[in-house]
Order: sequence, then C-alpha cells, then structure tokens
Amino acid sequence: MIALFTFLGEIGITMINLGISMGLTFGALILLRPITGRLLRPKHQVWLWFVGWYAGYLVNFYNLLGQWVPIPFSFRTLVVPRVEGRGMSGLPMYISTGGQQAPSLMLPGGAEFFLPSDLFDRLLPVIGVVWIGVFVAALVWGSVQERRLRRLGQQGERMDRETMAKYGITEENVAVRLCEGLPASFVRFGHDTGWGDKVRFVICLQKELPQEQMRLVLLHEMKHIELHHAWYKSVIVVGLTAFYWWNPIMWLAYRLTCRDMELACDEAVLEELEPAQRRDYARTLVDLGSGRHLWGNMTSFGECDAALRVRRAAGWSPENRAAWIVSVTLCFVLVVFFYCGGPRYDNRDEREPIPEPTWSEYLSQESWKGWVADSVGVADQVWSGKGNQLLVLDKRGEWYAITFSNWVDGCYGRIRVSQIEAPSLEGYTQIA
Repeated sequence: MIALFTFLGEIGITMINLGISMGLTFGALILLRPITGRLLRPKHQVWLWFVGWYAGYLVNFYNLLGQWVPIPFSFRTLVVPRVEGRGMSGLPMYISTGGQQAPSLMLPGGAEFFLPSDLFDRLLPVIGVVWIGVFVAALVWGSVQERRLRRLGQQGERMDRETMAKYGITEENVAVRLCEGLPASFVRFGHDTGWGDKVRFVICLQKELPQEQMRLVLLHEMKHIELHHAWYKSVIVVGLTAFYWWNPIMWLAYRLTCRDMELACDEAVLEELEPAQRRDYARTLVDLGSGRHLWGNMTSFGECDAALRVRRAAGWSPENRAAWIVSVTLCFVLVVFFYCGGPRYDNRDEREPIPEPTWSEYLSQESWKGWVADSVGVADQVWSGKGNQLLVLDKRGEWYAITFSNWVDGCYGRIRVSQIEAPSLEGYTQIA
C-alpha cells in the first residue's frame, strides 16, 4: 500500500511541476488582461485560455507545443527549468523526486537546492494520499452537483420540435426542457433521456420566462453550443479538479475563462439583433443575471458578472474588420509566445556529477548540522569517525549513531539513525 501511495505521490509531484508552469503562464496572462481585454475579442480570449487548459490537460499536447520553436525565446524558455521530468520527456521539473540523484528543488535560472532524501521519501506517500483523496472528493462533489441539475432538468416539460423550430432551433442533437423552480437557465453537454436518444445538448429553461426573454435566452444558449463552450468547460473542470485544485491562480483563470465565454456569447447574440432587441437583451441580463457559477459541463445564461455584461451590451458596436484582424493576430502571437517553444532539456541523471569531497571536508561545511538537529534534537557533542558515521550525545545524555549513504550529487544522504549505549570514542574526532 505504501508503494502505491508513493507512486501516486510521484504522479502528484509531476502534476505539481506542470501546474507551476501553467500557473506562471496564466498568471502572466491575467496581468496582461488590461491590455488583452481591450485588443482581443472575447471569442479569441477564450481561444487563448483554452489552448493553455488543453495543454495542461493533455501532456502530449504540452510537449508538442514545446517542440515547436518559431521564435528565439518564449515565456516557457524564461520560466521552465532546463531539466526535463524523469520518465516524462519534455515536462518541466521544478521539484525532482530523485532518480539516480538526490531529490531537489530547481529554479529556471539553473540553481538547484537538494532536499533530505529520507524526509522526501516519507513525504511522497503523504502527497499521494492527499492527492487521491482530494481528487476523489472533488469528483464525487462535482458528480452530485451535475446529477442534481440533470434531475431538475428531466422533471421539466420537453419542448416539441415544432415549437423549437419557431425559436430557430432545428438541430436534432439539441433538446429543450421547460422547468419550474429552476435556479437559472442553462445548457449542459450530455444525453436527455438515455444514451440512445441522439441528444448531445440539453437546454433547460425557466418555464415562467416571458416569450421574448425565452427567445433571447435560447439564442444565447445556442451560441454556447455553436462555440463548443460546454465541451470546453468539461475539459477545464476535469483538469482543474484532477490536477490543479491546489493552485489558486488556476481557479482565478477558470473564473475569467467562464466570464469570457459569456461575453463571447453575448457578442455573438448582439450581432444578430436589431437595436431595440439589443436593449431587451440588456434588460434580460439585468433580470436574470444571477452571477452563480454552474460546475461541470454546463453554461448558464445568468452566469458570471452580469454588471460587466450589461455594460458591454449597452456599449456594443458593429464588428470592425481591422479590429478583428488585430485580435486574431494578437491571439496567435500570444499563443506562440506563452505556450510554444521552451528550453532544450538536459537529462538530470546524465549531467556531470559534482566532485565528492573527503568526509572531513564535508564536515567542515554547515549542511550536516541540520541532519543532526533533525535526528536527535539538541546535540551536546558530535564525534566523527570512519565509515561516514557521526556519534552524537544529546542534552539528555543519550547517545545516537547517524550513518550516512555514499555521496550522491552534492550531498550525503542519511540512511539510519539508532540509539546506542555509551560508545568507545577511540578513533573518533570531536567536531562540535
């Protein structure tokens, strides 16, 4: 069982490494939003987000983007250590689990800080337990929430195809249900009555909506389907709960991605409406904008920052061709800079080893003091002898023997600590 949790801990460390890289990338994009929010259309902003989410969801896609180097340097070049993940080619390695060398913390500039091997080995199973525990809990919670909304939708009255056609919905893979007491209208990705019903999207509407508001909400939800937002959100939620639940930057990026999806749909709807209808749409946003986030593969008409969406709707203007070209071009440039390219990785286990000092030279450094303190607490005397061994007398008058492993890339690893009777100190030298 310990071996299994250790293995899960190693997977967790791998995803932490990838999450650090993606968190730095999304953090930089968040800082750029005052600029990109003005120059990028919401639809293109969603594209920019989703390339990152998809790269963080599929490791092979992340590696593929890293192999394409169209520019001399990229953001990945700046923030990713030039050492690849052990056993995972092309993945960044901020935290190394060891391999042939000691576990360590690596920085993009090349600095490396070694970690106590025995402490890290004890920590890996704990990381595995926490990782799988949180993942299962998040999966169960998300499934419960999704089933609850699914049941609410299935209790509603299904709209017939003739009525759907009056609202402009002719797609066979879309079903519409009118539900009483629904907290918000939404569209979800999935079947309606069963796997064989050929339905892939179900729009659940509040039954009490006036006809004109119902038309506008249906138009908005159909834009979510046309822009593949329900599928996008499914990928994002799985990646967030499985890999990046520990990273607050990723949660902020999730919220902003959902906001941009809603803005993109608003923009697409407004392009099809007459001026008077646009005012009705803005009023509908005011009336139905709950601001609630729906978890899972669902998008809601009233989701995300109604005040911002109303301001955008009130200030809407027809699409400018030049602005559209600038938006697409900038989106492509940002994708290339933030997600493509990267350092030429070295294999950590094949790097030139650090020369081994003599045992006496090593003990003249300060690093051994931390091991002694971790092993026996406050030491009164420390004696050095042959065989990479320290004898320690603590403040309580008890003796301990600390035996170290052979030299491994910059340090000796502690492998055994045992309490002993008062030893003969012949052949030992007191060093503290």
